Amino acid sequence: MNRDDCRRQMLLLLGAQNTSITAANDYLLHIKNAIAENKLENLDPLLANPELPIEDILELERQRFGLLQNFGFDSDSAGFKKCVTWCDNSKQELNEAYQRLINGLTQLQRSIQLNNLLIGKGKDRVRRSIGILTGQGNVTQGKTYSNKGQTLEDNGQRNIAIA
Repeated sequence: MNRDDCRRQMLLLLGAQNTSITAANDYLLHIKNAIAENKLENLDPLLANPELPIEDILELERQRFGLLQNFGFDSDSAGFKKCVTWCDNSKQELNEAYQRLINGLTQLQRSIQLNNLLIGKGKDRVRRSIGILTGQGNVTQGKTYSNKGQTLEDNGQRNIAIA
C-alpha cells in the first residue's frame, strides 16, 4: 500500500462523509424553518420521512477508522493527522476535505441544538395555551394579584373578573 492509494481511499471516504453530513444539515435546516415559521404542513412530511443519515455517517466513520488501521495508523484524531501528513499531496486535498468534515459536523451539532431549543419553546407555548384554555396549572409561573394589588397564592384558578 502506498501513499497515493491511502490518499485516494481517504478522499473517497471523506467525500462520502461530507455528502452525508451536508444532507443531514439540509434536512435539519428544513425542519428548523418549518418550526420557526410554524408551518405544520411543511413539518409533517419532513418528520414522516426522516432524511437524517446518522447510520450512514457512523458507518463511514467506522470505515475511515478501519482504513487508518490498514495503513498502520491509530484510529483516532492523532492517527488521522499522522496519516494526512504521510499521504496528503502538495495541494492539501486530504486536509481540506477533513476540515470540511469538521466544519460540517460542527454545523450539524449546532443545528441539532437549535432544533431542540425551538421544539422546547414550542412545547412550552402549547403547554401555556392549554393551561390558559383549561384554567389548570401554573401557566405563567407568575403571581396573581387581587383587585387591591395584593399577591394571591397561585392555586391554578383565577377569577375571570380579576384576570
